[in-house]
Amino acid sequence: MPELAVQQTKSYYEDYPFIEGGAPRIAWWQEYLREFLPDDEVKGRLIGDIGSSVGEISRGLANRGGRMACLDLTLRGLQRNRQINPEAQLFNGSALNLPFADEAFDNTISIGVLMVTPDCRKGIKEVARVTAPGGTVVLFIYNYWSYLNFAYQLWAPIRKTVPLASVPSWMVKMMQPFVRSHLGMKLDEPLLRRLLGDKLWTPHATFHTKSELVRWGAEEGLTMTHAKLFFHDYAWVMSFKKAGTRSPTPKADVQLRCLSCNRSPLLRSAEGYKCTGCNTSYPTLEGITRCLV
Repeated sequence: MPELAVQQTKSYYEDYPFIEGGAPRIAWWQEYLREFLPDDEVKGRLIGDIGSSVGEISRGLANRGGRMACLDLTLRGLQRNRQINPEAQLFNGSALNLPFADEAFDNTISIGVLMVTPDCRKGIKEVARVTAPGGTVVLFIYNYWSYLNFAYQLWAPIRKTVPLASVPSWMVKMMQPFVRSHLGMKLDEPLLRRLLGDKLWTPHATFHTKSELVRWGAEEGLTMTHAKLFFHDYAWVMSFKKAGTRSPTPKADVQLRCLSCNRSPLLRSAEGYKCTGCNTSYPTLEGITRCLV
């Protein structure tokens, strides 16, 4: 069942990747994340973006001097990400089974992703695993006590019977005031449809209390340092510090682990990565390393 659920999520977001807002959205997130990841924790540091989609949030961190490694479940999102972040390393893989070695990143973010996987708890465990001691983890997770939770549950019969492509244009355009008040911009109808779908048609969505997220983080050696409710309180944005002392030297390069035998690090070449233990290969094609099993 977990594999089927992951495939359902992958198929959905291949058809409807998250929205692009262009320069205004990049600039908005670039500033918004400063209070969770200050400049001195970003510049020169290797940062993993788990569930990066098209990469606009990564672009904002790269603009601040971060060195980005972006992972997403969908090739469509990563292909666009390649255009937005030509200097980043891109990986096609699952947030629930990350191909990265333990403590691979100085800092890690996962914005609006783990709660739409089949297992948010496991996603947090994985994100914590790949973050170095003393590093920062920033998460965006749906709030249990929110109108969106009520709407998502209420919408279940419609979601199961009406394809997103069949939703009337007038209903899609009702999202426009939300976008204007949130991002101060206007989206065309296809992008509005993708935004509506992300909120109400995504195959799996879970909602969590602050105390639950703090407890899960603590179980993985993460101490919450800052929490803030997002627009209309429908989600939590939280930063955590991983136990231990941060190395003064930033991570030099992304280290992978073998998803077949768990060996790390893997041998890197122009063709991709290879495990010297079991000989499993992870090819890099068109700038994207394929790490789905």
